[in-house]
Amino acid sequence: MLKHPLAALPWLTLFLLGGCIINEPDFEILVPEQGQLIRNLDKFEVQLKISEEAYDLGSVTAFVNGVPLELLASPGGYVGILPAGLGLEPGNQLIVSATRLSDGTPRARMVEFSWEPLAPNLQFRDEFVEDPPPVETANLEILHTAGRRQNALLEVTFREGFSAPKQIPYRADEQTVFILSDNGMGDDPFAGDGVFTARVDFDFENYRERKSRDLLTLALREEVPDELIFSGREIVTKKELAFGPALAALSSPTSVTLVPAAAAAATLDPERALMVRNLSVVADPSRTFDPCDIDGDGLTGNPNGAWSFKTLMGQMANTTATGIPLEVFVKQWLAGWAQNFDTVNGGSLGGDWIVNDDVVPDREPGLISSILTPWPKTSAGTLDMDQAPFRLLAIVNRVDLRDAVGYGASTASAGELRFVFGLLDMNSCTPDRMSAIFEYTVQANTCNDVINYAQEWEDLDLVHPPFPATPGYLSHLQSITDPVVAAGAAPSEPNGSSIGQLRTSEIAMGNPWELREFTLQQMPLGLPVQNVLRMDTTKQTPDIDFTLDPGMQPTLENYINSNLADICNQEHVVPDTWMGAPFMAGRADFFPNTHFWAPGIMGSAACTNDDIRFKFSVNTCSGCHGADAIDPAIDPPFYHVDPTSPPGTPVALSRFLTGTGSSSIPDPSPIGGVGRDFADLDRRATDLQDLLATGCLGLALTADSMAGAVH
Repeated sequence: MLKHPLAALPWLTLFLLGGCIINEPDFEILVPEQGQLIRNLDKFEVQLKISEEAYDLGSVTAFVNGVPLELLASPGGYVGILPAGLGLEPGNQLIVSATRLSDGTPRARMVEFSWEPLAPNLQFRDEFVEDPPPVETANLEILHTAGRRQNALLEVTFREGFSAPKQIPYRADEQTVFILSDNGMGDDPFAGDGVFTARVDFDFENYRERKSRDLLTLALREEVPDELIFSGREIVTKKELAFGPALAALSSPTSVTLVPAAAAAATLDPERALMVRNLSVVADPSRTFDPCDIDGDGLTGNPNGAWSFKTLMGQMANTTATGIPLEVFVKQWLAGWAQNFDTVNGGSLGGDWIVNDDVVPDREPGLISSILTPWPKTSAGTLDMDQAPFRLLAIVNRVDLRDAVGYGASTASAGELRFVFGLLDMNSCTPDRMSAIFEYTVQANTCNDVINYAQEWEDLDLVHPPFPATPGYLSHLQSITDPVVAAGAAPSEPNGSSIGQLRTSEIAMGNPWELREFTLQQMPLGLPVQNVLRMDTTKQTPDIDFTLDPGMQPTLENYINSNLADICNQEHVVPDTWMGAPFMAGRADFFPNTHFWAPGIMGSAACTNDDIRFKFSVNTCSGCHGADAIDPAIDPPFYHVDPTSPPGTPVALSRFLTGTGSSSIPDPSPIGGVGRDFADLDRRATDLQDLLATGCLGLALTADSMAGAVH
């Protein structure tokens, strides 16, 4: 290792020459930052920003611990890489100097940073990415607010029953790793006491600025909304916002509580950044297509637009790579309602589909009369994809479904991007009772990928003028969606597509009202690279017969009573099979008062039997779109985004999304439990606000796992 006695440092020479160490926006050291802890020597580099109008670029020099670095030009500045064989010490100094053109004076910048390699036996946990450690409490002690590196102590406790390793590493980026430890070493005072400690980076100025801005935004409103606390999707507490204590906590920081999350009010506009349904966006004539001109602006739009049904299906088919023509790809999807006598590929001798041993009845007559016959045809008699009878209803940001990226090394998720389409009755050119939801997985490799993606959505609200959407807003939104939906966006996935699943909710093709789920699977008789949308199980949803048939209820009871803790914490994942038999449904049926219940549900010390029943049922497709989240006495049935909304108006949303207000959703079961309140768009807004305020710490220390939340 190199030594760097102060007498050898070049900044002393600069002072003798009349130069000085300064902080100017046209000459900055971007990486490493002051106080940063470097973890990966192989990835170490210096990044500079320097203005060629203000400085002689030929005079730029950089030294680490007195040793010169080779500087390479890069967009916006220079990058310096350690010479071969040069290492770092636990404490390091970087000096960068350049001559200012205006007066010929040498100027310099200096940062001090540290280096501590990760122990070779330290293990990242891929399983924690989708199923993060169940945090009970998480508190930050703010050591200083002058910088954002190594400036806080984090103390975490985990829920009882979680077998935590003594050290849990979390990677924010290639150079930034913090390690939660309960080994009594370093910043952790006591080994084995269940309190895990880590020295962490926390951008308190960002936190304070965002929280202050939120308070100011709320104070300027004519009617200040309540602060809300959620458990999963349910509102459990409403409280009046107290501006004084909130401001005081920001002005004199000593600590920040991360978990449990504090009550919060939404300031983000969900119409612009979460559930975009304004007609100036979803009926934009250059990006969307509606063959019936439902909005009545005299324009049908562009069938090849970025957000059209044809374009999204075409990107999924990825014909260039798979050889599957677009019309074949779409007809393979529609075949999910046709008769299927292919017993090898999910069919039966009676023509019904068999999914996880669940009989999914064919609806071929309804398919033909509602979709295939009215669909305009080409001169060759094929489906005219330029006249696809689906109009865009909403573009949806579900960053709340993100993984805890950083605990493991595998590619993970920054949540989902969704496009909601409604079927059109081409006989009458009116909205029909069917929606199709394209649900894409947003890939992310680091915590910062997730934060940057979330920031793009917030900027949609903050940067652009109010609706109607400006060209800038539309271009910005397309710049977010294009990389996610493009063919080849996920090279390791079927067809190279990032589509997670396509779900439908319909009664247009026949009774009963039902939801089906489709995923990309190998096309029958096709090549391994040829995947089409085929029916899959409806996630989190057992066959409804397990609650309707008294003879089958004991199986549901057994599953629920065997998983009380996970269901109470809403971390359960319904399996394909249970007790040696198929359990997950091949489709979710809806009917009045749809919910899951069985008489032998026991409850637990943490959750009553009413809570257990509700938390299981509301996380099924049938319960969430049925009586657990929609009051059949007040609300339109079964849709959260209603494709039958009147022409010329934004699509109607359920009270589950917009807020139940003073009329709770009653317990539909014989238990006769308490009513439940929701305002899911507010929950998603406060979640995004908190994520951007707390950064990677907020991402790592998620209080409520969303692993099973598919709605």
